[in-house]
Amino acid sequence: MTTSDGMTALETGRAIAAGKANPRDLLEAHITHIEKADERSRTFYLRTFERARREADATHVRAKNGLCRSSLDGVTLSWKDLFDSAGDETRAGSAMLAGRVPDHDAAALSALSTAGTACIGKTAMTELAFSGLGINPVLGTPPNACDESAERAPGGSSSGAAISVARGFCAAAIGTDTGGSVRIPAAWNGLVGFKPSHGQISLDGVVPLCPSLDTVGPITRDVADAAALYAVMRGNNPYDVEGETLTGRTLIVPQRIVFDESDPGIAESIESALARLSRHGARVQSRPVQQISQMNALTWESGMSLAAIEAWSIWGDTIRQKGDLMYAPVRTRFEGGADINAADAWRLVNTRARLRRDLASEMTAVDAIALPTVSIDPPPIAELEQGGAAYDRANRLALRNTTLGNQLDMCAITLPVGESKAGLPVGLMLMAPKGRDIRLLRLARAVERALG
Repeated sequence: MTTSDGMTALETGRAIAAGKANPRDLLEAHITHIEKADERSRTFYLRTFERARREADATHVRAKNGLCRSSLDGVTLSWKDLFDSAGDETRAGSAMLAGRVPDHDAAALSALSTAGTACIGKTAMTELAFSGLGINPVLGTPPNACDESAERAPGGSSSGAAISVARGFCAAAIGTDTGGSVRIPAAWNGLVGFKPSHGQISLDGVVPLCPSLDTVGPITRDVADAAALYAVMRGNNPYDVEGETLTGRTLIVPQRIVFDESDPGIAESIESALARLSRHGARVQSRPVQQISQMNALTWESGMSLAAIEAWSIWGDTIRQKGDLMYAPVRTRFEGGADINAADAWRLVNTRARLRRDLASEMTAVDAIALPTVSIDPPPIAELEQGGAAYDRANRLALRNTTLGNQLDMCAITLPVGESKAGLPVGLMLMAPKGRDIRLLRLARAVERALG
């Protein structure tokens, strides 16, 4: 599971700038790999090879003249199918949006294109980004990259984004995260996934789900790549994420909720990773975090979903008109927000705001909360496609831990740290209060080095 050129995004950029690699040759290797391994177009809903070729050729000219625009000039990226790209159909994984062709690139795509990256295509996703499993029978579901014996859920909603990196179709991918949609597929495919603080990257030109929660984030092979992509999308120079140590860093491990209903080996992998971090000087403290328990109850036990309420306010009219084109379990999630009255919704918003304030106050002397990214292994797709109780349980457990970061207004990152008893990747998630993005990336880089 390496890119076809065997390098990370930053390694690729350095090789191109030094004249050691031809960006067009690297791109053609990716294209050949896609054409052979994704012939059913389950990973890429739209291939933008000609655009990518023009961009790679422009990089080649710049590199020969010593004029590379950034450390990522010439790097091949995939983009989730809800980022507008000029002149290309953008459907957000939904047949309801067929024929939607924007005339401008999304702001994030424009920023990375200006930095010299090549857009190779638009990747598969859950319809309108509203599921943590990544299953889309309407347009196609790419199977998980880590089990060749069975087709397992890829994780969602940025399913194709993670698969495109894990299968070596591109150097890195850009997805979105409203309740875990970058981190779940990254964790289930053995990758790094970073959810920035809300509002850090422009959502202009991104098909919305819940604008109060939607974030843009990278899926990469390591933390340095994630930091570089994040910096460019914010319009900043590269961030220095090296040099951090774990000595004296405080990590809180919640005692309740986040390990419940775990599949065999997941808790053990997390505990082993945390023990290694302790040996490198981190202070790992296991204790209850009341705001996590309360936010979990508000999200899953109140009978009302703030995400569904907001999503229905945006998509309800479209679904009423064209909902027969949707995958039924996803449509049902949207419809959960249809009949909530304003007073109840406002009480939820106020309760969430209080929990956010309380947790941020308690974390003034804490560097991050550490927990499993997902507590279950990716289930076989065939067991979930028909919906019902199995789908609902898997979707809840896929989203349960990650959505805490969105609902509690935090930045978060997942790192691969081991395997479950089934031999599938396990992700460790670190969450920090809003605005601590660079500090979190530096901490994650130190964790990555400590875990090897």
